[in-house]
Formats: sequence, structure tokens, C-alpha cells
Amino acid sequence: MPEAAPPPTRNPTLLPVFALVFLIGLAGALRVLATHNDLWLDEIISLQIANAVKSPWQIFSRVHSDNNHYLNTLYLYLVRRQSDAQVYRHLSVVFGIGLVPAGYWLLARRSRAEAVILAGLLACSYPLIHFSSEARGYSGALLGSVLAYAALVRCMEEGGWRQSLLMGLTYGLALVLAVLSHLTSCLIWLPLAAGSFLIFMGRPRRIKSALLCMAINALPAGVLTALYFLDLRHLTQLGGPPMTPAHGLGRLLSLSLGWPARDAATVWIVLLPLLGLTVWQLAAMRKSGDSSWNLLALIYVTPMVCMLFLRPAFFSPRYFLVIVPFVYVSLAVLLARLLEVRAGRTVLTAVLALFVAGQAYLYLHFLRVGRGQISAGLQYMIAHTPSPAIRVASNQDFRALTELNYFAPRLLGDRQLAYVTLEKQAKFPADWYIFHGEGYDPPGPALLYDQNQPAWYRAAYFGSSELSGQAWTIYSHQPLL
Repeated sequence: MPEAAPPPTRNPTLLPVFALVFLIGLAGALRVLATHNDLWLDEIISLQIANAVKSPWQIFSRVHSDNNHYLNTLYLYLVRRQSDAQVYRHLSVVFGIGLVPAGYWLLARRSRAEAVILAGLLACSYPLIHFSSEARGYSGALLGSVLAYAALVRCMEEGGWRQSLLMGLTYGLALVLAVLSHLTSCLIWLPLAAGSFLIFMGRPRRIKSALLCMAINALPAGVLTALYFLDLRHLTQLGGPPMTPAHGLGRLLSLSLGWPARDAATVWIVLLPLLGLTVWQLAAMRKSGDSSWNLLALIYVTPMVCMLFLRPAFFSPRYFLVIVPFVYVSLAVLLARLLEVRAGRTVLTAVLALFVAGQAYLYLHFLRVGRGQISAGLQYMIAHTPSPAIRVASNQDFRALTELNYFAPRLLGDRQLAYVTLEKQAKFPADWYIFHGEGYDPPGPALLYDQNQPAWYRAAYFGSSELSGQAWTIYSHQPLL
């Protein structure tokens, strides 16, 4: 009798593809779920901008606000009539999902193991989920920056001019996407432009290399120049929380690694070993002849330069968000090395499990509090006010008016709300007082005193996530707790 044929075996080269498909689906589910919470202050302002302009052209030429993230505002302009607020976040979700295969493409030239690990880190990262599920421009900036890096590395490879031109065009278009999404993408573009220039000029045909470098950067440079004359030279800025760039960068990196502790001392327990391993990895890349070490090194140095020489009036960790995917690049390369040593798979599994556990802890907290619970806070005041009219005051007129003007018409029904500004609070008493805070702030004090006014008792607290959002501590003249 003839021997039975052996059972078919799965082609191992398909495993990374299956893993990538799974991670794309996971990234989509996590981001879509994260859209189901209240719009926060900056999203409402962005929607106000989209409602105020008369044409798409005015988004680029008439707004002059730092809250105008061009592509996001253009999308909001197109969907502004939708009643479902989650629709406003769908463009960011699409860009956030696209970041996962873009990350895979970035490292696929090195190894599929590194590519899959990077895709997994990008899919499960809480900061990346957070900003790819809100109606602002950070998600597009992340996607464009990662695509630009991946295309530039391929453009610099020793190959034909056709490949160089195709990848150069991809690089330029990706940077246009990033710049039009959010200007913090320049923190990636400038290191890429400088690093590629140094690499090209180190090659034998310097003139051709210099022309290629200038050509691939011409498109984003032209777009940024046009934005400067149309909008940026007239730009006005809103205020923000007091925070130093060093503290903001430390918080962002610790959250990116899933480190839940908030005090500065414990953050360095994670950051110092990571910095040492990153330097070692860059040295190994340089020794192996991988010229992309130059690009990564300049990307990592850029936020340090900003901390030394820039003194912004206010700062938020999200301003350095575009650096996060490239932190994961070095981390993915380092983790893939574990596969080359004995018991490496066990160690790799343990490290990734710790990463996922930390990100899950942050993500689940975010699902509970969102970017603030303004609708819940307003409903609380409605439920505990017996009279038809609700009088509200606050420590932040601009924030409170922006938030209440958006949510009150959707929740009041036949009730009325009157807002008492700061300058009128002494003459016109309010029923409720809203104390605004950031997600990393504790609730307001138990009692608030004002001269010649009754004491305010803390009645309820509605928290917010750390990276963006508004927390409300609500006070009443009568202790309700």
C-alpha cells in the first residue's frame, strides 16, 4: 500500500501576516471603544471652528488659532451636521488603525519579528489609543511621521533611481499628511531631513544625493511655507496647564511604557535602563552599517534640545507625542534580540505581558473617566436642583462657558441654565460652583471660602484622563455627601 501523505503544514511565512491582521483588528476595536465618551474642551473648540468657517479655504486662511488642526478641522467641517459626536473622531480612528501596518512596514526590511513586535506595541499603546480616538490632529501626525521614516529609509537604500523617486515621493506626501494634521510633526521632519542630508552627503555622488535630498523635502517645505504666510504668522494661542517640558516628557514616556506611578522618582526606574539600552542599540546599528541609526539618534535628541532651549508659556506631554512610535522602534529591535538567546522566548513573553498589563491598566481607567465627565456632572447638578433654573459659577469662565454651551442644550430639556461669570459672582449668587482641574490633579479641596460669601462644600468629583481632558469638582452651598 502506498504511504499516506504527511499532513499539510502551515507555511511559517504567513504567521507574521496573520499576526498583523489580528493586531489591526485589535487596534480598531480598542480605538473605536475609546471614542464612546464626552468630547472635551479642545475637541469642542475644534468643532466650533469648523462650524464658524464659510468654506474649506477659510480653515487655512482665516482661523489663526493653535487649536485649528487643518485636516481634522476640514473633516469636522464635512461632518459637522452629524448628531452622533463619535463620528467626529472617526478620521483619527482610521489614522490610528493605519499606524499599525505602517509600523510593520517600517521594520519589515530588517526582520518580520521586529515588525510584528513594533505593530503590537503600536496597537496596544495607551497614549496612541488615546490620541487616535479623539477629534484632533495628533493621529494623522503619528501616521504621517511613521510612513515618512519608513519611506526615507527605503529611499536611502542602494537601489535604482525609480525606487528612490517612488519612496522619495511617498516620504514627501507622508510629511504633508503629518504637517497638515499637526505641526508637532516637525519634531520628526527636521531630524529626518538633517539625518538624510548627512547620509546622502557621505556618499560618492554628492551632487546627485544633495539634489535628491532637496527634492524629497521640497513638497513638505512648500506646504509649510504656504501655511506660514496664510496662517502661522498670525497665530494666536490659548492657555494651558503649567508644566515643564522635562516633566511632560517624563510622564509621556512612562505612560508609553505602561508605568502607572506618577511621582518623578519612580519614573526613572524605567527610563534610565531604557535610555542605556537605546544607546547600546544605536551603537549596534551603526556598527552593522545600518545608516538609519543616524535618523533615530536625531529624533531622540530633538526633544532634549527643545527642553534646553525652549521656554514655552505652557506645555503638555502630547506636544512630544510624535516621538513615541520611534521609542517603540528601538524597543521592538531590542526585544526581537531575545529570540536569539536561550530562554529568550520566555523572557520576551514576560516583557510583553508586563507591557500589555500596564497599558491595560491605563486603558481601563481611561474607559471609566474618558476625557472628562461633563455630561454626568451637568446631570448631577440638574438632578439636585429643585428649581427650574440652575445657576452655575466656575473658576474658569472660558472653559466652563465652552463646555456648558455645548452640553447644556443637549441635556437640560425644559430646564434653564444661567452662568455667573467671575466678575459677577459677588453680586449674583450661584447654586453650584465648578472647579476645573487636569486629569493628573487631585479633586478640589473639601471647602472653598470667598470673602463675604457662604462656604462652598465639595459635592461631587468627575475625573478625567491624564493626557487630555477636563476634570470637574462640583461644589454646593449645602454639604451633599
